[in-house]
Amino acid sequence: MERGMTADQVLAALWRRKALIGAIAVAAFALGAAVVVGLPSVYTASVVVRVEPQRPAEELVQRTVSEPIEQRLVTVRQELLARPVLEKAIQEMNLYPDLVSRRGLQAAVERMRRDLEVKVEGETAYELTYSAHDAELAAQVANRLPAIIAAETRQVRKEQAERATGLFQSEVESLKTTLADWEKAIAQFKVDHMGELPEQLETNMRALERLGGLLQTKSEELRVTESRRSELARAHYAMDTEAGRLQAAYDSTNRALVAARTQWTEDHPEVLRMTKEADGLKSRLHDAAGRLVAERQERARAATLVGQIQKEIDGLHQTAQAYQKRLDNTPRWAHELGVLQRDYEIARTKYQSVVSRKVEAEIAQELESRSAEKAFNVISPAAAPSAPARPDRLSGLLLCALLALGLGMTVGVVKDLRDDSLRDPAEVRDRLPLPVLAVVPEINGKPTARRVLSPAGARNAVSSETIN
Repeated sequence: MERGMTADQVLAALWRRKALIGAIAVAAFALGAAVVVGLPSVYTASVVVRVEPQRPAEELVQRTVSEPIEQRLVTVRQELLARPVLEKAIQEMNLYPDLVSRRGLQAAVERMRRDLEVKVEGETAYELTYSAHDAELAAQVANRLPAIIAAETRQVRKEQAERATGLFQSEVESLKTTLADWEKAIAQFKVDHMGELPEQLETNMRALERLGGLLQTKSEELRVTESRRSELARAHYAMDTEAGRLQAAYDSTNRALVAARTQWTEDHPEVLRMTKEADGLKSRLHDAAGRLVAERQERARAATLVGQIQKEIDGLHQTAQAYQKRLDNTPRWAHELGVLQRDYEIARTKYQSVVSRKVEAEIAQELESRSAEKAFNVISPAAAPSAPARPDRLSGLLLCALLALGLGMTVGVVKDLRDDSLRDPAEVRDRLPLPVLAVVPEINGKPTARRVLSPAGARNAVSSETIN
């Protein structure tokens, strides 16, 4: 039958079974103490790292790595607990060799994640704590992990900067080829339309004006030469020229001489006179004929000169027409050349812009490589701890003592609850529906058997209990 106990009864029960409680408490404490003392010591080492802002600022140099170095604090815990970082640390420092040999590298990575604690301190720093069974190893790992993550961060940012510079370089090469194609197209266009280009418009106009002046000069020269040739032609066919007059006089004198010879002899004075006159006319006619040849040659030269001047005028007209055609075609080619040059200027402007960005990217890459060395500053390096962080053996022993005492007391109370002995009149009254008539006291302090009598009239209703 279940029954409850008051506080006094509990205390009394604990006192009655103090030997059992003490034995159980000592045994439990000894076992717990052995466990606490046998637990391996765990040392923790912490390092504080400050992330330095990049210098110079972005207002001075446009950086190609868009993420500020301070932004890495947002994901620093994930990065420190990432598999590549932990694997590198495990392999480099030969951590958890037994676990790696038994269960593989992944198990060691999971174990190291449990041994690591990362806390972000403020906006520019973080604290890393590593736990190990060896104090020196804990300090070494705590100091090495920030160096690994710093190297990984520098490598990632370096690759990003190099990738941006490479993109600009490839774009520059592509634009350079495009620019060269446009330059070739413009050069070929100028070769194909040489003389009709907009920049040659003034030259063509001046040449046309000069040709106009030459045409006027040649036209005047042609007019004078043509007049001279006409005069010479008219003089050749007129009878009042010296040669014509001398020829007519010679013919008349020669006819008279023939008539005189028919009448007189050769030595006749009239015949001699007429013969002498005819000879004189003949001599003068010969001289005039010579002069006539010169005039004929002059007429020929005049005709040749007229032809030459006419050809020159024709040539000047053709040249003027050619220049006029150039002037007429200039607006057309000016439009097409303007389109080519506009596209060329667009490509050239883009090329210059990309070249400028490429130079900035190269400068940013150089600055990134220089500033990244000091981006992660260890302001509080980890030192080998002098005492283990856990377990707290004193607290553990105190806890074991409390638990052992609690266990002993619990066992004593339970043992007393399971004991059905009647130890005092109150228990008799509580547990038996019979009145207590008498209580036999203890004699000489030794346990005695007490007999409790039932009321008169009840047969065989005597209950005998041993009272300790």
